[in-house]
Amino acid sequence: MSQTVRLGLPFIVASQAQKEVTHNAALERLDALVQPAAVSIGTEDPPNTPAAGDCYVVGDTPTGAWIGQAHKLAYYTTGWNFIAPWPGLTVWAADAETLYSYNGSGWGTSASVPTLLQNLSMLGVNTTADSTNKLAVSSEAVLLNHAGGDLQVKLNKNDTGNKACFLFQNNWSARAEFGLLGDDNFTLKVSPDGGTFYDALKMMADSGRVALKRNASGLSAAGSNQGAATAIAAQTNQFTTVGANQGARLPWPEQGDFIFVANAGANALRVYPHYGHYINALAADTYFSLAAGKNALFWAATGDRWYALLSA
Repeated sequence: MSQTVRLGLPFIVASQAQKEVTHNAALERLDALVQPAAVSIGTEDPPNTPAAGDCYVVGDTPTGAWIGQAHKLAYYTTGWNFIAPWPGLTVWAADAETLYSYNGSGWGTSASVPTLLQNLSMLGVNTTADSTNKLAVSSEAVLLNHAGGDLQVKLNKNDTGNKACFLFQNNWSARAEFGLLGDDNFTLKVSPDGGTFYDALKMMADSGRVALKRNASGLSAAGSNQGAATAIAAQTNQFTTVGANQGARLPWPEQGDFIFVANAGANALRVYPHYGHYINALAADTYFSLAAGKNALFWAATGDRWYALLSA
């Protein structure tokens, strides 16, 4: 054997004269193959004025000094030298700014050459990953597609008390979160500022029941006019302390919203709309009287009008 099996580096043999020639030829071959980078990929015609160290991936039908060297690496020293590629040899192509690999019959980008990546410590796509976000992607969209059948995206937590969830942020400040949030029920919570969170919805794992979680009980009515009335903030509300002529004020209507109010107090509860708004066909800012022991479901039909569905 006069050369190494894989890289074809020439051996220095016993009693060889001018050993430096063989040694230098091996160094030049290593210079071309260690972290190989090509000026261009698939080039057919040799450049007229190559510089020492230039390397090219020869195309399918080369000409001139490259005739008969299709698909080989052509690297220039004081003349052209050629290296036959083997499956898996990968070269950086400067003109395409991407890696090309040889698959045994031709050169292709990583998209056409199968690549197995395992146990990466972190990966960033158009951004930088870190010790917390070991997979980081900066993109206008992310597509996960399976053309042949079902597709599942799995979030697996280690223990019941952990989280498996999606978190939505505004300028890196949390605004919404849903998933398994510290138990095995499916919960949706929202935040106005990233600090205060409100549970909005919970689906119980053991029964499938759905619960609205923005609730308030044991409330007290207040004032004798719209401005002094107790502001209603929750989805379902129980008033247990209601003095004569005291009231509560509905929030700004979000079309399609529902607010439940139960009057468990001793007197009628004055339920006011938000400022400048309406309840049923009443005039603007006029209260709806909810008798003691009665309940009402207020529905926002528009952005300024509530309708009351009264219990029997």
